Amino acid sequence: MSTEPGPAAGPAATPAPGPEVAPAPGVEVAGVPVYRSAGLGFRTRLTLGLIVAAVLPVLGFGIVVLLATGAAGDASSNLMRVLLFAVAIAVVFAVLLAAYLAADLGAPLRAIARSVERVSAGDLATRLELPGDDEFSRLAESHNRLAGDLERRNRELRRILDSLGAVTLHERPEVLAQRAGEQARAAFGMIDCAILLVDPREIPIEEPVPGDPVPVRAELSVAGGVLGVAVGHLPATRRWEHADQDLFELFAIEVSAALRNAQLYARVEDQNRRLVALDEAKDDFLRGVSHNLQTPLASIRGYAQQLAAEAPDRRLGIITEQADRLSRMVRQLLTVSRIESGVLRPRLEVFAPAPRVRRTWEALGAGDVPFTLDDHSAGWLALADPDQLDQVLWAILDNAVRYGGHTAIDASVTVDSGAGLVSITIADHGAGVGDDDRDRLFLRYERGAGRPSGEGSGLGLYVARELCRAMGGDVVLEPSAPGRGAAFTVSVPAEAAEES
Repeated sequence: MSTEPGPAAGPAATPAPGPEVAPAPGVEVAGVPVYRSAGLGFRTRLTLGLIVAAVLPVLGFGIVVLLATGAAGDASSNLMRVLLFAVAIAVVFAVLLAAYLAADLGAPLRAIARSVERVSAGDLATRLELPGDDEFSRLAESHNRLAGDLERRNRELRRILDSLGAVTLHERPEVLAQRAGEQARAAFGMIDCAILLVDPREIPIEEPVPGDPVPVRAELSVAGGVLGVAVGHLPATRRWEHADQDLFELFAIEVSAALRNAQLYARVEDQNRRLVALDEAKDDFLRGVSHNLQTPLASIRGYAQQLAAEAPDRRLGIITEQADRLSRMVRQLLTVSRIESGVLRPRLEVFAPAPRVRRTWEALGAGDVPFTLDDHSAGWLALADPDQLDQVLWAILDNAVRYGGHTAIDASVTVDSGAGLVSITIADHGAGVGDDDRDRLFLRYERGAGRPSGEGSGLGLYVARELCRAMGGDVVLEPSAPGRGAAFTVSVPAEAAEES
């Protein structure tokens, strides 16, 4: 609830539907007195009134003289002519005098009309001066006071807009509320003003006391919620009207919106900081787990191989295979943490790509899957990190064996001499990759729609692409082709053999 001096304006009455009827002089429309004159304009009526006031006495005098002369019985035609001529002269003189007086009396009204037009055009500096102590002078004083109030409110509105334009989302709501109170005090000429972010019911409503500072108040509300209340005091000599209160409440609404935005921004920033902290804690955990798992896995694998050499057992081979698989998954997690922390730095070397592909395939141990390798490198050498490229090739070949249904796998090595790249394409003859999976296949922790949710870590292709991009290359999924399943192309920088 807002507190302001002066009587509060009541709600406007809503007229019943029906034909519009012009109000008579002196009636009220929506509680406001309205005066409308039906007929002639003011200047015309004033001129006619002056003519009638000047002519009627002359006509009356002439009629009396004519009656008196006729009663005496000595009326003559000459006297009648003279009398009629005098009456005509009097009428003409009365008309001219009435026109002059009407023009002179209408001059203040014309001056007021011109001043109102200037005010409506935005010129509030020019004042209307009408000397005297009559209705015209009082009307001029009221007009000047209205123009002054409009000019003051325009200044206040400009200050409000400037203060709102300086609001930034980086400020805390408490700081923003304190600065908004200072800006309101400067804009409205208050003695004091404070923006309180509390329930308005906790702040008692002050009643105005004559001679004391005038209390003003406006609630801060936005989107149906109440954020607080703006309270302040004006000098006792300051007039505070409904228009001033409306402007103050508009300022409160804009401040409410700025405060709500600042609160939401602060909440998002706090959540972002918490997410970043959680992400850093997760990365630290993954790095710690990866390092701590490498040693026991190496021991398990070593002892399993030692036992298998002494007494061959199929179960020991399974242990070695699963230890290798778990070691690769741990290595992927470690690589992901290094990628996200920005510490992944490839050690570039120059080597032949085709033997690397053959060595990785043999290490995979998929002897029951047909494999072909076509080398069209023509002596070009790859410029990459051998260990990282082995990790990339292992991930793609392992996917081809696992998701290609153990169909034949074809690998080819080609060179793009113009771009200075060597490309390794690995394709299977399985079902391929569905259209729904192509866009998300390289995302972290993503698997194909047809793959079991618990199968794999969802990191192989993500890590492969990031490793290749760190070396200056890339991994892409080739478009679908008849008679072929999924096909991935690994590209890394290369140089000709004679330049090495």
